[in-house]
Amino acid sequence: MIESLPYNILEIIIQELELAGESGRKAVLACSSTCRAFVHPCRAHLFSRIDLYWANRWAQDIGQFADLLLQDPSLADHVRWLDCGLEGTDDMVRVLLQLKNICSLTLHGSSHGRKASSPGMQQALIHLFGLPSLTFIKLSARLPGEGLPADLLSSCGNLVDLRLNSNNPFTSASCRTILGTPPRLLSLHTEKSTVALKSLLDIKRSDALPIVDLSHLQTLVIGCITHEDFNLMEKILSVTRKLVKLECHVLPDVTHHKLARMLDIKSLPTLRSISITLDFLGDIEDPFSGLIEELEEMGYERNNCLQELSLLVRVWPWSVFSFVDRDWKKLDNILGDPSAFQCLKIFTFKFILKTFSEEQFQSDAKEQLKKFEDMKTRQLTRLSSQERPERDFNFSVELDVISIDPGLRARLSMFI
Repeated sequence: MIESLPYNILEIIIQELELAGESGRKAVLACSSTCRAFVHPCRAHLFSRIDLYWANRWAQDIGQFADLLLQDPSLADHVRWLDCGLEGTDDMVRVLLQLKNICSLTLHGSSHGRKASSPGMQQALIHLFGLPSLTFIKLSARLPGEGLPADLLSSCGNLVDLRLNSNNPFTSASCRTILGTPPRLLSLHTEKSTVALKSLLDIKRSDALPIVDLSHLQTLVIGCITHEDFNLMEKILSVTRKLVKLECHVLPDVTHHKLARMLDIKSLPTLRSISITLDFLGDIEDPFSGLIEELEEMGYERNNCLQELSLLVRVWPWSVFSFVDRDWKKLDNILGDPSAFQCLKIFTFKFILKTFSEEQFQSDAKEQLKKFEDMKTRQLTRLSSQERPERDFNFSVELDVISIDPGLRARLSMFI
């Protein structure tokens, strides 16, 4: 009876079971033993995501999985999403060299130092990076050794999404791979550290071409903590002409000086979404003044086709600037003016008030919450009045309770 069901129906049954979490995976495993019709779709789901990183850290026997692949090599064809570390055992290398259909690869470094990866692991990486199916790479945490050879990325001909969360720079050392056309990235994330990105842009291949092609970049997520970070972002924007979405994490002390470069949309006519996250950590004089002036200039730009604008403000407990007492009328007038941001459909304005777990701090934060709601009704009147019904205005304030150890609390006491 089951054998007569169409394959897509079997797929739907397995997908519904997987939604049940761990119990669902056990049900899928049980289904794989019921009849031959279920074997292939069950294997495709059970083996689609493999995490060798945590398996290795928890001393699980990767050798058993390596032996399983040796007995039935077809199982390796189902693995599409892979997490692994760079301090792999011989068994891990055996597994990696058998994988041929990986589309998503996340590499984790060592949390215990800078020990270089083994020659076998380097061979496995060259194999993985050269797979035609690979479209997504995330480098997470600190990578061992001096960093990865930059030209390793040039062997990823179909790579479109690159995420750099590593503090290590790339190196100019050759990994002895065949260099094809530089991969044309569509999405680039480097929110936590720009060290790896800077080295990636500075290094050229042996044929003088860039390691990656950024000319067709559509999504950029970057942390602009220092002035050098802004210069780096300006360098990226100078080579891309198709950017659609920009997410930027900014500290207020650089907002006044460099934000104009980020919000200059005259050279980015394709830009449709801007999301800005600001962290306020201390005593700053009117940190929003520079930002609002830039928004005003951008709003009346003739070529402005922006459809979505988001401002996320994280206020830390030791920040003494009074946001609720600030005059927000100028921001309200700009975003409520029908002649400004004519294509804008969604404006999100969100505050996250960081507070400590002690009752005293939470009580003060809850009082601040009430003032923020009052600020919305008194000052953001044009945005709140639905004067422009085609524009969706989302305003919210929430608490984020922080738990820290007493030693750190004592060190921070001078700021609180």
